[in-house]
Amino acid sequence: MTTNTLQEAIAGQAHRHDATVTFGTSAKRECLTYPAFAEQIAAAAGGFVQQGVRPGDRVMIRIGSSREGVLALLGLMHLGAIPVSVKPRVPGAITAQYFARVTHQQHVRHAFRIAGHGLNELQLVLRPGATPEPAPGDRDGLAFIQYTSGSTGMPRPIPLSHRAVLGNIQAIRIVAGMKPGHAGLIALPLHHDMGLIGVLTSLVQGIDLVVEDPGTFLRRPMAALRLMRDAESVHSALPDFMLRYLAARIDEAAAAQEAVDPQLLSVWRTVFCGAEPIRPRSVRTFLDAAGPWGFDSTALVFCYGLAEAALMATSHRYVDAATSFRTDGPTTSACLGRTMPGLDLRIVDESGLGCADAEVGSVQLRGATLFDGYDGTTDHRTTWFDTGDLGCLRSGRLHLSGRRGDRISVSGVNVFATDIEQVAATVPGVAECVVLPSGESFAVVVVPERSQHIDTAQVATRIAADFGMAPERVMEVTHSAVARTASGKPARTHMAAQLEQGTLG
Repeated sequence: MTTNTLQEAIAGQAHRHDATVTFGTSAKRECLTYPAFAEQIAAAAGGFVQQGVRPGDRVMIRIGSSREGVLALLGLMHLGAIPVSVKPRVPGAITAQYFARVTHQQHVRHAFRIAGHGLNELQLVLRPGATPEPAPGDRDGLAFIQYTSGSTGMPRPIPLSHRAVLGNIQAIRIVAGMKPGHAGLIALPLHHDMGLIGVLTSLVQGIDLVVEDPGTFLRRPMAALRLMRDAESVHSALPDFMLRYLAARIDEAAAAQEAVDPQLLSVWRTVFCGAEPIRPRSVRTFLDAAGPWGFDSTALVFCYGLAEAALMATSHRYVDAATSFRTDGPTTSACLGRTMPGLDLRIVDESGLGCADAEVGSVQLRGATLFDGYDGTTDHRTTWFDTGDLGCLRSGRLHLSGRRGDRISVSGVNVFATDIEQVAATVPGVAECVVLPSGESFAVVVVPERSQHIDTAQVATRIAADFGMAPERVMEVTHSAVARTASGKPARTHMAAQLEQGTLG
């Protein structure tokens, strides 16, 4: 049956008595069958109606990875309201000003988990029987609005239609081979597109869903892995840094003389990896650690995605290091694969002409799963959207170079900040590296591994040898000195301002 809206698609899975939605992975976890969860969604909608929310109203919401947070989101969509998902924090911005700006931009009158600002503060109140059926809607109508993370400035609104989100969910299902009986584990923030679309994908496809708070997952990842052990097949998403983190925790479990369970990760069918550059070292470290526990390397799916495309734009299922990575000079790029169904991708030069194979240019997208422009009125099914990323196609497969704004120019030579970071991270003792513009050159900020000290001169020498340009300075800072967006990415614009003011670190 074809559905027009997300709320209709989710309600259409309410008959699955054998499927469950679980919040948390500890002994205190909450588990609901799909029918019971569907009743609570409808009851949450009834509670919001009682508090004055009407179809079409825009509601500012901070979505948490709890039953209450997910129910609030789904309850609002069930009654036909428009959730406006905001980040819990914005680098360098006063939160009150941020929320005030969103309120003005979106004409918001209600808010959930956001106090003040003259808004009607909603509570999650379950009112069974008040709104049993999902509100009807137009497939091209607005499903929700998600704000960007603000890594390069004030966050911008991304309005997404039901068509765009449902189309991307269908494409994800095809890539993953997802079907009822499978399970999805979501341990990423739900204010981030990977977490949010991950939850919606599981519910629309009618598979078991496990939602864990990201902080709890990072503290006790093995508990989540064990909980998924007996699933038929598991689908999840882990950015590059989480591959490294999980590898360390798995190694710790083995070092503690915990018996290696070769079946623990054998049910993992898909691990989408995106949201940040994918490093060969991260992948190698993860596969070495997870292999003895049954993880199949082909479960890794490299992705290029962005919130403006609902989530995934391209995908590539891992083959081996030689096939799935390409080395050019001192840097290595991951193969991000071909476009998802319903999308077109092209690479163009500065004059707008198409680039030849392997020629770097601007990455542009159009298609049914694109957003409606930051103004909410641009039809990117026909109008190309410039992503701000630079990359190339090699035999039809995408390889990214970096963000256009992340290019460093020294004496007429251009190099990407992410390339420098990749090389600097190979110096012994470096856990993380962030490259920032500084005057006519650039600065390198490095975070040491635990109990390590970094030879900053060695970092500068390595960069100069590989790129023919030396950084203005190399600074060692603590992990907490790296300002981050709510999605966990380094906030380059904010950090560059701190560097200029002399307050960084």
